[in-house]
Amino acid sequence: MRLRISSIPMMLEYVSGPGAGQADRAAVEKIFSHEDYQFEIRRYGLASVEHLISYFSKFRSIAAGDIPGLSKERRTALRDKHGLWLECAENPQKYYERYEKARHILCEDSLRSLQDRLCRAFLDSTAIDDADVISTLSFGSSFGYVYENALHLDLFGIETYCTMEELPYIILHEMHHLQVQKMIGSYGSFTAHFGPAERYIFRFTGEGLAVKFCNNAEGIVSKRLDHNINANIGIPAMSVLNRHFPEHFTLFCDTLDKLEKGMISDSEIEEQFRTYWWNPNLYPEEMEDLPQTPIYSFGNELYGCIYDAFGLKVMFECFYHPIKTVEYFNRSGCGYVIPKLGF
Repeated sequence: MRLRISSIPMMLEYVSGPGAGQADRAAVEKIFSHEDYQFEIRRYGLASVEHLISYFSKFRSIAAGDIPGLSKERRTALRDKHGLWLECAENPQKYYERYEKARHILCEDSLRSLQDRLCRAFLDSTAIDDADVISTLSFGSSFGYVYENALHLDLFGIETYCTMEELPYIILHEMHHLQVQKMIGSYGSFTAHFGPAERYIFRFTGEGLAVKFCNNAEGIVSKRLDHNINANIGIPAMSVLNRHFPEHFTLFCDTLDKLEKGMISDSEIEEQFRTYWWNPNLYPEEMEDLPQTPIYSFGNELYGCIYDAFGLKVMFECFYHPIKTVEYFNRSGCGYVIPKLGF
């Protein structure tokens, strides 16, 4: 892994300088020619940087109603972060310190260790390519995303969405997603030969495997990998989600039964994922807004339990042939049994 973070001092120097916001288009154009901002421009699909130049060349004096839309799809992105940019201009030292902490935590040795841990989450035959870790003071709305062969993290979001100490685990989690994307290619092509039950089961792999191997997840039947560090690093909702494992397990089994009997449609499955497995407001009396949703915890239980009992090779056998997940989960001795399917 390679850290790319050099655009941040450039942007901080500009926004905190005496000329910032005084129609200094040349300075803004230079900043947005940096490779890391060019990466962001590609990711957000911007055909032109004119809106960015227009905003940043006068952001200190622009009226809120005059802030341009970033793009047709993200009209309010610049307006939504306007307060952050003004605060950054008034208090650049806060972000210089955050930048230095991130540089220190993500030193070369640390990134090498993360790469080694990522390799241990996949079979020896899997080629784990190096990928870039990019951080900018982002003009976009996303805290973190994977794109091309890189993970991007918005420096504005560090210490808001995660602590500095949690940052390496967040990076590892997202790099796991990037590696899985490379392995399977197109999701549609990879799952095209799966039956309905297999497609349903497979949807729990992405977040489930990432929290198992990257966040030291501790569930009800799936156990943490490293007892020398805290469980559930960077996944604070796990304590709430674990309490609801029996409920999650019942829904999972009932859905497989309905799929076997042809009693549930694709649209109903999509609605289930939207309103339940991905729903951050599922347990408002316990946590107002779940930073992780049941798909994280149940995916960890399902595949993590198989890993604990049988190891990496069998777990990936289930990854490539999801229907085998039922057999191996039931053989794991975890105390829960998925009703046998007749597929």
